[in-house]
Amino acid sequence: MVNTLPDPWNFSNVEQQLFSGDTSQRLEYGTLKEMNQGGPLHGSCLWVTPTGRQVKLPGSYGGPPVWDVVGRRVALPMWQQALFSSPTQRLVVLDTQLHQLIVFRRGFSVLHLQVFEGLVITGADGPAHRPAPVSFNLGTEDIKQVLEL
Repeated sequence: MVNTLPDPWNFSNVEQQLFSGDTSQRLEYGTLKEMNQGGPLHGSCLWVTPTGRQVKLPGSYGGPPVWDVVGRRVALPMWQQALFSSPTQRLVVLDTQLHQLIVFRRGFSVLHLQVFEGLVITGADGPAHRPAPVSFNLGTEDIKQVLEL
């Protein structure tokens, strides 16, 4: 059986998850590549605003994002390469009203985000065959940096 639901190994720019709830804005990935053979996908990412302006987000991103209910914020996994270790993912939240990209400190191996309700983002972390549940509270997590867009 073939899995057709979007996950970090299988997603594209046609996924409904890329659009805010009212479809006035969206995220759009550049060319997606595997991190390594059989690994999760990653690539550049643009935020397309309600006016159609395209804002390139700094860094490399992978995995389908999740929008909050009102479409003000979107959470997505960002890949960061460490100097002497494997790449790590960090959760970032794009605040579309403040035009800020908030990068959180906690690292993950491969995030698969599922729901963004209030201040809590839930999903799973890890390989496809043994994921661990993730509950991420924006109000209590440490922020690594805030980038103005």
